[in-house]
Amino acid sequence: MYELGIINGRIYQGKDFKPLNIYVSEGEIREISKEKHECKEVIDATKRMVLPGLIDPHVHMALNTGNDISADDFVSGSKTAAYGGVTTIIDFVKPISHENEWEEALKERLEEAQDSCIDYSFHATAGEFTGNPEALKKLCKGSGIPSVKLFTTYSESKRRNSYQVIEQFFDPEMVVLVHCEEESLIKRQWKEVKTYEKSRPVMAERAAAMKIGEIAEKTGHKAYIVHISSGSTLDVLKLNFRSLLGKTLFLESSPHYFALSDMKLSNTDGQLYLVNPPLRGGKELMRLRNSIHLVDTIGSDHCPYHTHQKMVSDNASLVPKGFGGIEPSFPIMFNLFGEKIIPLYTSKPAQIFGLKNKGELRVGKDADIMIYDSTLSVTIKETHSNGDYSVYEGLKIRGKVETTIARGKVIMHQGEFYGGQGRFIRR
Repeated sequence: MYELGIINGRIYQGKDFKPLNIYVSEGEIREISKEKHECKEVIDATKRMVLPGLIDPHVHMALNTGNDISADDFVSGSKTAAYGGVTTIIDFVKPISHENEWEEALKERLEEAQDSCIDYSFHATAGEFTGNPEALKKLCKGSGIPSVKLFTTYSESKRRNSYQVIEQFFDPEMVVLVHCEEESLIKRQWKEVKTYEKSRPVMAERAAAMKIGEIAEKTGHKAYIVHISSGSTLDVLKLNFRSLLGKTLFLESSPHYFALSDMKLSNTDGQLYLVNPPLRGGKELMRLRNSIHLVDTIGSDHCPYHTHQKMVSDNASLVPKGFGGIEPSFPIMFNLFGEKIIPLYTSKPAQIFGLKNKGELRVGKDADIMIYDSTLSVTIKETHSNGDYSVYEGLKIRGKVETTIARGKVIMHQGEFYGGQGRFIRR
């Protein structure tokens, strides 16, 4: 007898759906077939899409910027993730400037994440790094964390690294994530909220992305450009590095760049929409949508704040940047692009970041499963985040996450949260 059966659903396996049943025991998928078996628990998924549990490779839980702490810790953040069908997140260890800081920084993050209801991993972060990149890479790989994030900007918070330092982190066994904005083209002290996009122009993102593409081409190792905000950045990367895309040069974007424009910054509460890189104009948004086929993954960049934190000032430079988005992430993108968006949340992040038991509905894989009702018309209202607002409120979309199952345990079903216990995933 199996512990859980999901029957009568449309099972996603690669590029299409099949009318099959999934059977689960001891946290693993044990059988996928047309057979009907006796189970301790059965979920009828008639007319529903049955997908692999989603993977969000870019989140910020309990982010401490020195001046502010984001609203979601790993408890509330993993809960709102579960309502969005997400069963695995990859967060970040705080920036370190020397390899001697690694063990303590990782220990701190593991302690913060231990009560997550879904599985989690981390990327290392090297900020204004003065140590030995080879030594840090060795420590990261030994910790099961073969990825490191670096910044080409944020010298004011001691996170910026030169391109020479960034190149030293490229490695055949690592993925180098890069926040791409050319610092020399950024105006950090920008007061006006409604024109904030001009302070971090597309040209800054495009220039830095080109340099990272050149390093990936030179080294032959993996680069991953995070939260690309503009269609023209995608287009110039395609023009110059077509042969690298999806092989050694991977591109991530975020739902807000597809669903929102910088017109939101002209609202009286425009501060709520401030994020880095900033929201772009309508032309860039449409170019981004038209180039979705170049994007490898969708990371929500989930980093919610409370309204009072965002409205602390009408000076844009004093407002914390970021907002929540992990819960509505997939429904928003599915509404825009349909079934072709599924691999960007499942198999592709699993492959890029070495999550070998995630991202597919296959026998032997972790029983991470999301059931999605694509027939519903939904208006986004509140989420289950600790953040007290959503930038997507009022947006009308198609579909809703009905059930989230993490390693065989139902943690959310038909709006009711049952909780769960995530674990750290070595990659």
